[in-house]
Amino acid sequence: MRKYLLVAAACLAFGVVDLSMPVQAQDTGKKAMTPQRQKMKDCAGKWKEEKAQKNVSGRAAYRDFMKGCLKS
Repeated sequence: MRKYLLVAAACLAFGVVDLSMPVQAQDTGKKAMTPQRQKMKDCAGKWKEEKAQKNVSGRAAYRDFMKGCLKS
């Protein structure tokens, strides 16, 4: 009997937490784009062009390109 009460209490506790999560998610909204994130987004677009023009692929090529792009 005691075991069932413990399980029921745990279910109720998680149910309350679960119900409160959507409210918190709605309050935060979309995060603002920081300058660093904007630069990463721009470089990712440039990578697609670079990849098509020079026919390169792979993680090493991507990292080298992004390293140079983010420094400029």
